[in-house]
Amino acid sequence: MLEGQDFTFDSHIQMFNVRPALISDAHSIAVVHVESKSTYSGLLPASALSKFTVERRESSWTEMLTTPEPHAVTLVGCNAQQEVVGFASGGAERTGQLGCDGELHAIYLLPAVQRQGLGTLLVERFIHELRSRGFRSMAVWVLGANPYRKFYEALGGQFIAEKIIERGGEAFVEIAYGWDDLSKFKV
Repeated sequence: MLEGQDFTFDSHIQMFNVRPALISDAHSIAVVHVESKSTYSGLLPASALSKFTVERRESSWTEMLTTPEPHAVTLVGCNAQQEVVGFASGGAERTGQLGCDGELHAIYLLPAVQRQGLGTLLVERFIHELRSRGFRSMAVWVLGANPYRKFYEALGGQFIAEKIIERGGEAFVEIAYGWDDLSKFKV
């Protein structure tokens, strides 16, 4: 990771910076993770969404940040007041079946800062971090019914796979988008 290096994006509405996550960010990341679950409202059963609690997520994030997987990347996006308002996390591709070596496992933003450039900035910096670790390609999984999947298409992601997942006793289509050459990534 780029220790202590921040990347800044100035939108017309707000100033954001992206930096490597610290263990002390676990609670803030958990809050973003839980509060952004509204993204899945109407897409996933309420029973599945109710399992997202700050306490559970904080415990999970504390563990992940304390003992990260090899080549793991977790970045936080902060507003002008340096409050964590988004994050991106990932590392090695988990299935070994997508033809990509890297994967964006999660990216979440608080609803109040969506559509202001922070998501793009997080993806750009995430790709920069993957490339610095020797990754050459990347995939991301997204619910097929999620209208935000257009975000990945706008960033040049190409459909590469589809699978069925189960959440709350129901089956859902999940789609993988991929970038086969991160050196060509353009925003």
